Amino acid sequence: MLDGLQAAESRLHARLRAEVADPDIPVETRLATGAVSQAVLEASTACGADLIVTGISRHDDIGDFLIGTTVERMIRHAHAPVLIVKEKTQHHYRRVLVATDFSGCSAQALRTAMAAFPAAEITLVHAYHVPLEALRGREGPAAALQARIAYDLDAFLDRTDLPADARDRLDINVDYGEVCEVVCNHVKLSETDLAVIGTHGRSALTVAVLGSTARALLSRLDCDVLLVRQQPQADAAV
Repeated sequence: MLDGLQAAESRLHARLRAEVADPDIPVETRLATGAVSQAVLEASTACGADLIVTGISRHDDIGDFLIGTTVERMIRHAHAPVLIVKEKTQHHYRRVLVATDFSGCSAQALRTAMAAFPAAEITLVHAYHVPLEALRGREGPAAALQARIAYDLDAFLDRTDLPADARDRLDINVDYGEVCEVVCNHVKLSETDLAVIGTHGRSALTVAVLGSTARALLSRLDCDVLLVRQQPQADAAV
């Protein structure tokens, strides 16, 4: 039994070493027993991981894969961001989208993206949706809505406290529509490599990530998705 586990670990290590192109990057493998999510969380804590990376299960529907399964449990309890990889990456992330609803969790997602990908093009995307009947033919309410969004955006960026150079390189898009539609359309049109979404805030994006919209969003996105868990103090700080 022990010999079999050691042989399996050796094969896993060799495979991982072959996948990591840079020989200066150290690799380590661990075999664990028990629930997958718990084993991953314990290992990430033990080694002080800054990031947890997982692939997509091709055996199940993406909704079943995320909601109520291993990955959701990791997202809920991980102290590090969780990267869901859709396809084998051929290069560094060049175009990164950060979805925002102006909440603390999306602020943390933006800070994480700016710090982790200093050479990438970062686009901040906000989706707003109100009944068209409320705006049709009424210039006043439409103008007031646009003014409110602009005010909230400026306040959000101020609270996020980005360095001046980081804020200057940020591309901002505010589009009308549902979150899933707006994000997916932008990813497709801009050939985005990575979508970054904050989780665990009291916000619309939390519902999008952990609720029914996640099934549509993650099943339709071709790019990788980085889920950044909100720390308990984030709402108070932002």
